[in-house]
Amino acid sequence: MPSPTKKPKPKPPLEKEVQRAIIEAFWLKYRIELVPTDAGGKGFRGKNGAVYGHSGIPSGFPDLVGVIPPSGRAIYIEVKRPGCKVSYDGLQADWLKKLSNAGAVSLWANSVEMAITAYEMQA
Repeated sequence: MPSPTKKPKPKPPLEKEVQRAIIEAFWLKYRIELVPTDAGGKGFRGKNGAVYGHSGIPSGFPDLVGVIPPSGRAIYIEVKRPGCKVSYDGLQADWLKKLSNAGAVSLWANSVEMAITAYEMQA
């Protein structure tokens, strides 16, 4: 008798997939246009991973940035894959804290639901 084949576990979404879902959800629900940043110059990497330039955006800066209408208040979102979180002793947490202290909405999320909940707590 053949052994039953195990179904592979579904892979969690990639960070860029979570980003796209958050961008779409915030536009549909709040009409907030979020724009991806290029912290660390990810867009300047060659096929071999070598960095060929820098965007000027510092490492640790949040992944998404936007403006909340009609107030004009800034919003910053650090996006993680499901199951991952921001390290509270690193650059990303420092940026979120600085931006929040300056009056912006700043949060991290690893899902659309988490992003919406965190936003509604701060807005």
